[in-house]
Amino acid sequence: MSPDKLHLMPNPISTWLNKLLGRQQPQRQSRTTPEKIINTFKNGVREVDEGHPKKAIKYFTEAITASRNSAKLHHYRADAYALDAQHEQAIVDYDTAVRLNPKYPDTYLDRGNSHYQLGHNETALKDFSEAIRLKPEWGEAFANRAVINIELGNTKESETDANSARKLGVDEAKLGEMLEAASQESDN
Repeated sequence: MSPDKLHLMPNPISTWLNKLLGRQQPQRQSRTTPEKIINTFKNGVREVDEGHPKKAIKYFTEAITASRNSAKLHHYRADAYALDAQHEQAIVDYDTAVRLNPKYPDTYLDRGNSHYQLGHNETALKDFSEAIRLKPEWGEAFANRAVINIELGNTKESETDANSARKLGVDEAKLGEMLEAASQESDN
């Protein structure tokens, strides 16, 4: 036998000895690579873009399993839950995202929207206010807070927020529609 062949053949004595001593051959561990997490995340984003929130939730859940401390992954899964009208579950993920990254204003705005959908207006108001505190030039947050203030009967605060939203470039027609709907809601 050539010397090259000797290197390729397993040594039956060492295999037997390792078994006898209880040593196992090292098992290949299945590791999730950063590339796989990124691809899984991208698949989730694609599913959201295509209007399939349930599929997106599965992808984001898989990515979260591999990278539990990612505020971004929790936020994206929360967004998918919200798109699927699962606002309570969305809030759980938004809460986790806030705990992991308390300085990201988008999470507060989105969590506020889910609270609003559930009728938790006081909590939504707090979230919109925190989004504004973190990002004071955000017209959308002012518009959302204007709507909540109308529904809570805070007319003066609503007018102030609506004016700020206008100054920050929020579409006047859309803002008017939102405020009119909120006004009608608060009258009921």
